[in-house]
Amino acid sequence: MLIINKLEFSQNFRSILQQAGQIPPLPETARELFKLRNNPEANLEQLTGVIEKDPNLAAFIMKYARMSIFGYGSRINSVHHAVSLVLGFNTALNLAMGIVSSGCLKLPNHGALGRIRIWHQTLECAALCRELCQIMTEKHLVNCELIYLSGLFHNFGYLLFGHLYPKEFAYLNDLVTRYPEQEARTLQQQVFGITHDTIGMYLIKAWDFPEEIAVAVAEQNFPDYSGKHASYVKLLAIANRMRQDQAQADGCPYIDTSSLMECLRIDAIQAKAVQEKIRGCQNEFRTLAQDLAA
Repeated sequence: MLIINKLEFSQNFRSILQQAGQIPPLPETARELFKLRNNPEANLEQLTGVIEKDPNLAAFIMKYARMSIFGYGSRINSVHHAVSLVLGFNTALNLAMGIVSSGCLKLPNHGALGRIRIWHQTLECAALCRELCQIMTEKHLVNCELIYLSGLFHNFGYLLFGHLYPKEFAYLNDLVTRYPEQEARTLQQQVFGITHDTIGMYLIKAWDFPEEIAVAVAEQNFPDYSGKHASYVKLLAIANRMRQDQAQADGCPYIDTSSLMECLRIDAIQAKAVQEKIRGCQNEFRTLAQDLAA
């Protein structure tokens, strides 16, 4: 059994997170994608060119675009088709950026917090975020591409934890695997004094991603948050609750999901249809997650 001084560990971890240069920088491909994202003149050919330089990324983008949820299947036989016909420029760029960004962070593949499980949850959450955003009647409250990125990055704190502290993360992974009835975030707080949402926030800020994403990642377990970008926090919390099929899957059991939906003007019947739509892709998400861990 690993003996951990919780206070000392959390203080050391926070110190590392606050030091410039301690967090791995974005990989080169991710930086290229980031430049495209910030360039209003960027075009489809530039994006497909960056994606195609990485054969594994190109194969993943095409496989993602062939998911049953989109209805194109084997007709997608190029990155250009995947982007132009199915995903669109922004979603393809954001998905690619999430995938390649994780490449600099080492993590074991297996276990309740292994790369396969994390990516399964991540892909599903991001898809739910985007679908829910599209059925909001108050479109100005949330940018669909930013909430999609929030879903993609909401679990990246686990990746950074495993990268910086592999021995301690292996212990956490084992604990969560052996005690599935225990909430993972509670175990992190009890054993280590720091949680993946806080770690993820530091990572997002270090990589200079938009503030909306940093806030959503930091506050995702507290949908009662009422500060700046609260709509992003609430939508990410709804997606996580629906993904886990639990009415209260965060730190606010006194707030029911229907109340959160009312705040964001989301119709409950439409949301249920979205949940079933994403749930029907479970096997595909699992296969995609296994591909990312290969």
